[in-house]
Amino acid sequence: ADFFIRGVSTFGYSKSPLILIDGVETTATELARMQTDDVATFSIMKDASATALYGAKGANGVLVITTKSGKEGKMKINARFEQSRSSNTKNVELADPITYMRLENEAILTRDRNGILPYTQNRIDNTGTGNPYVYPANNWQDMLLKDYTNNQRFNMSLSGGGKLARYYVTGAVTQDNGILEVDKRNNFNSNINLKSYQLRSNINLNLTPSTEAVVRFAGTFDDYNGPIEGGAGIFTRIMRANPVMFPAYYPSELNPGINHILFGKILKMQP
Repeated sequence: ADFFIRGVSTFGYSKSPLILIDGVETTATELARMQTDDVATFSIMKDASATALYGAKGANGVLVITTKSGKEGKMKINARFEQSRSSNTKNVELADPITYMRLENEAILTRDRNGILPYTQNRIDNTGTGNPYVYPANNWQDMLLKDYTNNQRFNMSLSGGGKLARYYVTGAVTQDNGILEVDKRNNFNSNINLKSYQLRSNINLNLTPSTEAVVRFAGTFDDYNGPIEGGAGIFTRIMRANPVMFPAYYPSELNPGINHILFGKILKMQP
């Protein structure tokens, strides 16, 4: 997420505020991944109050977050489970394959009236009506993206303590799944599978009647399986893929010697 507290006055001007979690400078990514159950206070500082305390780093404003601490008393257990559904905010509407070819031909002629057209009229006429493996017409968004996916989140916290020590310990597990469509005939899963584990421990110790020691520990651990480029990289490839250059796959029955859907016999493209 991008935060704007004091706005942007000039191009290239730094606009990101200073983000502090328990007094430690951190990033917007870490803030976004933080469990809301762990937040005790959230405040925004700007103008002179920010620069007076944090100097030049607070020129764009300061986000100050404090996590929960244990309170004297019996141990309390809190747990929360979430099931959520996520999808693309909006899919880009693309031209159909026939329009795509005509516009590319037009673009060539606009620059060079004697230019060589990439698509012949025969190719345009047969696309979508002829052999789909010779004259492919792909909608990569529909073929490679699902409408939505389901995600799960679970966290649990323990808090309590006595007069000398108080504790707040929490752990969270987040399962995020991608929306990449995987053909059931494949023998591997190329979709995004991200498991995130978060741990936090806040310990308050009374050393003397006037002195308190606070020990805080926090860690985030990710287990990611999926495309190296991530979701954004794959979406970019989908947007830029030629819809008529090649079919999504060549069935293995076109080559009896190969039984895998992805490795059938390649047919020569027709002009």
